[in-house]
Amino acid sequence: MTRLLTFLFLLCSASGFAQLAVSTSANFSQTRWEVDNEQVENLLDWKVGNELALGYWFRLPEKRVEFLPTVYFAGNSTEANSIDQSTVKLKEYGFEFKVNIYPFDFGGDCDCPTFGKQGPQLEKGFYLQLSPGYAVYDLNGEGLELDSGNGFTYGGGVGLDIGVSNLLTITPYANARVGTGLLLNDLVVTDVNGQNLGVRQPKLTTFQVGIRALFRFDHRRY
Repeated sequence: MTRLLTFLFLLCSASGFAQLAVSTSANFSQTRWEVDNEQVENLLDWKVGNELALGYWFRLPEKRVEFLPTVYFAGNSTEANSIDQSTVKLKEYGFEFKVNIYPFDFGGDCDCPTFGKQGPQLEKGFYLQLSPGYAVYDLNGEGLELDSGNGFTYGGGVGLDIGVSNLLTITPYANARVGTGLLLNDLVVTDVNGQNLGVRQPKLTTFQVGIRALFRFDHRRY
């Protein structure tokens, strides 16, 4: 995670933090368990979590394809009695390379904030997003020894840029992120009688509803 933050800091420094995005979201998580090649949903009952992210914005010169490499931190916890009558807390650190495609304004070549673009708000502001990435999980619970995992993620979503001014763009969005790495490594679950229920391989899926603020201080470019 330190390396990811360092990379983003250097990337932003190269342009004097000219195009900086800050976002926050409510996270609704589900755990996918594989037991004897069968998929089981929601064995952990997660609460609504929170996520904070920092990104750097840039785009293609002549097409409405925009990029937002982002680092994030997310926190969540389970309801009591989820595992061995203990509450499990989750800290997730990650990186996503977000790609926004504007289907209604794909040919727009104005390298300016949404506020300065001509046309209806939906046409110039609506985008579809792809977001490959990588996540590191840190789980802990009272009296539990948990071997947390990590792995690649993939996801997507939609959003609508709302230009407040040439300086500031506000974007409500809805995303989904699917983890391919194990949330916990080599977890063996038993029932109340000690019967082995098999090795379970938990993976995390997260649905998000959030808002992003994009600050553009590169006014000399437009």
